[in-house]
Amino acid sequence: MSIVAGKKVAYQQGKVEVKQSIRSVGIIGTRTLGFHHAEKVGLVTEDLLGRGYHIASGGAIGTDQFVIDRLLDLGRSHEGTVYAAWKHYPGFPIKVRALVREFKEKGGSIIWGQAEGKEPAFVLKTAYLSRNERLVEACYGLVAFINGDSRGSIYTIKKAAKRHLPLVVFPIACHLPEITSVKWVPLRCGGCWEGAFKAAYLR
Repeated sequence: MSIVAGKKVAYQQGKVEVKQSIRSVGIIGTRTLGFHHAEKVGLVTEDLLGRGYHIASGGAIGTDQFVIDRLLDLGRSHEGTVYAAWKHYPGFPIKVRALVREFKEKGGSIIWGQAEGKEPAFVLKTAYLSRNERLVEACYGLVAFINGDSRGSIYTIKKAAKRHLPLVVFPIACHLPEITSVKWVPLRCGGCWEGAFKAAYLR
């Protein structure tokens, strides 16, 4: 099943019934994604919610911020989970700290990490990467918005590809990541998915 397919068929007592999926899809991406892309991220978030998916993200500025914003705007924080690198709220960037608190207060889930925020840079990097790995392990699929500053997102995309997850990438003025097991195929469904590419696994 692809992320964009949306529904699954369940067989019960000889009958076929259509049930909405309750699996999580991660929406992640660059911290430097401009606010003019916020609506695009929001529409993708809303579309996936409409297909029955739970939304996972990372709680950073940029892409993650736009995901949380849309969940709050829709009154659907309870259908989202933030995967944090931090042990507590002060670890979050100040620009999103209040947003994440509101998200939690309105029913959202936070999976806390281990970093205090005062550790050396190499320790913090490990905390970020560990956060990304936990998100991938918890998700059925991944959607990523990337640009030339997306090293953490590329790492996460490669982890998702290694697990052969359904994977959709929006490249913003940049090349798609080179992954030997993946051929990138343009999505043809239009709408909020215009400009996206899905991973076709070669092996």
